[in-house]
Amino acid sequence: MDAAVLVAAGRSARFGGLKKEYRPLGPGIVLDASLRALLSLPSVGKIALALPPGGLEEARGWLDPALAAEEGGRLVLVEGGAERADSVRLALEALEPWSPSTVLVHDAARPWATRELCLAVLELAAEKGAALPVVPPVDTIKRVDAEGRVLEHPSRATLGAAQTPQGFRFAPLLAAHRRAAAEGTLSTDDSELWARYEGPVFTVTGERANRKITFPEDLLP
Repeated sequence: MDAAVLVAAGRSARFGGLKKEYRPLGPGIVLDASLRALLSLPSVGKIALALPPGGLEEARGWLDPALAAEEGGRLVLVEGGAERADSVRLALEALEPWSPSTVLVHDAARPWATRELCLAVLELAAEKGAALPVVPPVDTIKRVDAEGRVLEHPSRATLGAAQTPQGFRFAPLLAAHRRAAAEGTLSTDDSELWARYEGPVFTVTGERANRKITFPEDLLP
């Protein structure tokens, strides 16, 4: 069995206090769309939805009733922690009783990830241990210091912008999160944590449409 973790972040000042995951999108809200993408995967037996501390009842009120009805079946609602990594670890621990072989970790603020992308990540993660989608950067990237001075002009051919879902073998990812929590290790995403404690991460071709909602204009067509 495979599993998935869907991470809903805390409140964003850029959205005037209302969580971006609860903003309207299509026939429902952003969170509905992200959850439906994971529920469409036949191999994913359980999905843990990691929510901000104290946010379970709020989520139940916003979710499409048909999706909320999945709680107790395929869907597990998990009260997360102060940091994203805490929320992922707690969600992984909630899934541990089902002993999934592979897990997807997806940001709820990426509602446009396709079923095909999710399956490609799962397949490569099962084979290699860890996988994530990347897209080549459109802009020329510069590495700069604290004073704004350009230090390096890296070639775009060697760069990729990371997306989610990211896929991993379940048990090693949970072990990596537990070790990081014990050591106080910070990471920007789960693939960085995997690379630190477990080994190499492999990539699949991402999707330009799979953008992350960060600003209100990201919800525009």
